[in-house]
Amino acid sequence: MEAPAGADPVHLIHLDRTEWFPYSPQHVWAWMSRTDHFQQWWRWLREFEAEGGGLTTGGALHGLVVPPIPYRFRVGIHLDEVLPAERIIARLSGDLNGPADLTLKPARGGCDLNIRWYVEMRKPAMRAAARYAKGLLVWGHDQVIETTLSRFKDVIERP
Repeated sequence: MEAPAGADPVHLIHLDRTEWFPYSPQHVWAWMSRTDHFQQWWRWLREFEAEGGGLTTGGALHGLVVPPIPYRFRVGIHLDEVLPAERIIARLSGDLNGPADLTLKPARGGCDLNIRWYVEMRKPAMRAAARYAKGLLVWGHDQVIETTLSRFKDVIERP
């Protein structure tokens, strides 16, 4: 996966995170595809909307992200290819722009969920802040990812 063409490295955020779940890919997918529960599960997600039937090829997810630092941003996730319980290939748009993918693979009696993206900050305030405090922006990003995965594990374990 490569960064968006022509992106300034100061404005890029790269993620390559693998998280192990003690469940099959099918079980994790069954929970992951409950897009109508996303706002209940994640306090940082506001104004969420799923288009095109949820996690399906050609669908899209839109929302407002409110991380634990003083900025908010809007993001769209356009689902280019969805193979249930296997893979999602997507593009982020809005205040973050770039390619993303997610895979679920059997591993050690459960499955590995791998999330990757290479996104460029497009919101002017984020771009300005990145020039002076990119570490803080990356920390906020990482906190949202950590919270998302931790809460998702809680949701699956306590249905």
